[in-house]
Amino acid sequence: MKIRFIEEEALLSLKSNLSSLYTKFAMPTSNWIEEYFGKTPFIETKYVCEDFILDMSQEKPFLTEFENVQRVYNRLNFLTPTIASDERLWVGLNLNYFWEYTLYRWRITENCTYQNVLNHFFFSESPRRSLTRNAIARLWWIGFLTYDTTAPNPYKLTSFVCENYEFARNILENNTANNKSITRAFINALISAREEGYLINSTTVAELTKYLNLLGGTYILDSLPETTIYNKILTKARMQRLQ
Repeated sequence: MKIRFIEEEALLSLKSNLSSLYTKFAMPTSNWIEEYFGKTPFIETKYVCEDFILDMSQEKPFLTEFENVQRVYNRLNFLTPTIASDERLWVGLNLNYFWEYTLYRWRITENCTYQNVLNHFFFSESPRRSLTRNAIARLWWIGFLTYDTTAPNPYKLTSFVCENYEFARNILENNTANNKSITRAFINALISAREEGYLINSTTVAELTKYLNLLGGTYILDSLPETTIYNKILTKARMQRLQ
């Protein structure tokens, strides 16, 4: 599979005219895009990976998240964070190889609204939020931020994040998510608290994320050892009620 970016001019054209084009994003294929521009708006890059498809087997699309994070990250882990922050890359993939998946995962066909199309085919908000809401960028960034080469199961943290949409939103859209060590310490503490019998759900994860931000106002988190952050979050998590 040759990775193709969308041209900057074509990207801007699609986004600026999306209010009149968004219903086309419910179509079963993206063939209309080349017809719209009268040429291919995609540029081949030097990046190549093994061909792969994404899982679309579940009635509830979110249940495919963990499997698809692994499929995307396993094959595209050579990307740097700089390249993986480029909207042209992910829009190119969404409009080419993963059009059908994007329709499936975000139910575009039955919920073809301007905002739904903008959120999941393009970048629509702040850089951090856009990376976790674009259909394919989301899968890569979950993998990048949670894959732990030091663990016997490197996807253990990924599995936890993929349990609940709100887990991913609260943890990975937080400013501290830029630092993989902080993110790893935070998630490991949540997993340990759960294993001890404490209630860890979307509400408690949101509260503990706020606590992590408060710590960031007191300490320079980037300079703290991972174990220190882990212990502080675990201590706070133990103040939650038992299951």
